[in-house]
Amino acid sequence: MTIKLSKDDEKRAKIFKALSEVKRIEIIRYLHHHRSCNTCGEVGEAMGMDKSNVSYHLKILYEADLIELYRKGQNKNSVLREDTFNEWMPGFLDSL
Repeated sequence: MTIKLSKDDEKRAKIFKALSEVKRIEIIRYLHHHRSCNTCGEVGEAMGMDKSNVSYHLKILYEADLIELYRKGQNKNSVLREDTFNEWMPGFLDSL
């Protein structure tokens, strides 16, 4: 019997890979508790990371559909995609 990989499996793998890094979980926690506009600089300052490092982690979280990035002037702001968490990992955000 052959078991085929589904698109859902690919999505799960991408989400879990994105969350396999402690710094990214910390970023998710920060965004969950600070729901206002969060620029890369604000996240970096709060977490003691430089902007390029934060930007790298945000990109991975964005590619896994865990956050949304949008421009506001010259800044990119980050916000959690709670719909993704609720669909794929209900209760995860409450555990933070």
